[in-house]
Amino acid sequence: MRSAFPVALLAGFASAVAAQQATPPDPADPAAAVPKPVYESVFSGYRPWTEPAAARWREPNEDVRRLGGHAGHVKPAAKAPAAAPKKEPR
Repeated sequence: MRSAFPVALLAGFASAVAAQQATPPDPADPAAAVPKPVYESVFSGYRPWTEPAAARWREPNEDVRRLGGHAGHVKPAAKAPAAAPKKEPR
């Protein structure tokens, strides 16, 4: 088991080194081989806007009524808690 880890580490390092180019092309060399540019329009995945289906108004209104008003803001005001009696200083 002890010898398996260094061997695996060495194999991983060797494969990473092999994946690298031997010498990168000189960017200042006009004869250097470069990949051909690929054009892809920014609108290639564009989906035009469509009008959403209109919801029936009664169903959402019933949901709001059932929940107690618009986001709970229409509920009746809560009563303030009774103030604790003040203690007289001694």
